[in-house]
Amino acid sequence: MKLKDVEFAPLCVPFKRRLETLAAAGWIYLVVFGGMTGWALFLYILMATRFWWAALIYGLWIYLDRSVAWNSPDRFRFVRRLGWWRHFKNYFPVSLVKTHDLPADKSYLFATYPHGVLCAGSFSNFATDAGQFSELFPGLTSYLITLSLHFCMPFSREIGIGLCLQESSEKSLMNLLDNKKGNVAVLMVGGVSEAFKSFPGPYHLILKNRKGFIRVALQTGASLVPVFSFGETSVYGMGQAEPNSFWEKVLKVIKWKSGNKVPVGRGFFQYSFGIVPRRHPIVTVVGKPIDVPKIAKPEKEDIEKYHQIFIDELTQLFEEHKTKYSKHPDEMELVLD
Repeated sequence: MKLKDVEFAPLCVPFKRRLETLAAAGWIYLVVFGGMTGWALFLYILMATRFWWAALIYGLWIYLDRSVAWNSPDRFRFVRRLGWWRHFKNYFPVSLVKTHDLPADKSYLFATYPHGVLCAGSFSNFATDAGQFSELFPGLTSYLITLSLHFCMPFSREIGIGLCLQESSEKSLMNLLDNKKGNVAVLMVGGVSEAFKSFPGPYHLILKNRKGFIRVALQTGASLVPVFSFGETSVYGMGQAEPNSFWEKVLKVIKWKSGNKVPVGRGFFQYSFGIVPRRHPIVTVVGKPIDVPKIAKPEKEDIEKYHQIFIDELTQLFEEHKTKYSKHPDEMELVLD
C-alpha cells in the first residue's frame, strides 16, 4: 500500500519475515546506537541509583580489561551461536561461497571488499556462527576486525567480545596471525572512507594506497585471501539532501564525506525510508589464498610486489563471479581508488 510516496508493508506478513526484519533492526541499533545507549545506562546507574558502586567497579574493569581489544580472548562465545543471528542472515539473505581449500595449519588475512555502509555480509559470515564458515573451512576461527572505540562502550563491548571482534591495529593483527595456526583475521581494508562510497552502482574500492595489510601479512607469513561480497552496496539506496535544507546543514555540521548523498534504508513497517537495511541478497566469495614469505622487515619493493598481486587476484575474483551474483548491469564495474 502506498500513501504519499510512502510504501507500507502488507498487514499479513508471515511472522518469520517479521522476526527477520526485527533482527536486522536490532543489529542496526546495536551498531549505530549501542555505544550511546550503553553510556547512557552506565551514567544513569552511576549518578541516579544506589548501585553507583557497581558502575564504578564496571568502569574500572573496562579500563583494566582494555587489552581485550587485541588479545583475542575466548569469552562469551555463546553470543556467536545465538539463533537470533540466523534471522539476521536470512533477512537479506547472506551466503558464503568457497573457491579454494584453506588448510588449518596456518593463519590467514582475509582482505574483504567492499566495506558497504555497515558490512552486513562480513558481520554475518565471520562474526557469527549463523552461516557455513565452520563447515566450509573446518579448523579455522574467524575474527572480524573493527574500530577500537567499540571496546570502550559499556555493555555493548561485551557483545563484541562474544562475537570475537578485535580492534583495527597492527598489534591486534600481529597477535592474531604471527606464529598462529587456524586464525583468520577479517579486515575491511577500505574502512570508513569506503563506507562513504557504498551506494548502488559500480563498486568503488579504496585500495591503491592501502598497503599496511600487505606489510602485516609479510611480517607474519599469513596467507592473503581476497574476499568479495556481491550485493553489499545495495542494501541501502542513495538519497540526496536538498540544497540549503535542514538536512544539508546537519551533514555539514557532522562533516559528512559524501557531499549531499546519504544512504536510505527502510523502516519496520514501511519500505520507503529509514535506517534499517533493505532486503537484498549478499553473496560473499572467498578467493584463492596468496602465499607470502615471512619477512621481519619487508622492503618497499616486497610490499609493492604483493600489493599488485593482491589487486590482480581481487580483480580476477570479481570478474569471474560478477555475472553469477550481480543482477544489475551497473554493478559489473570495479573502480579502484
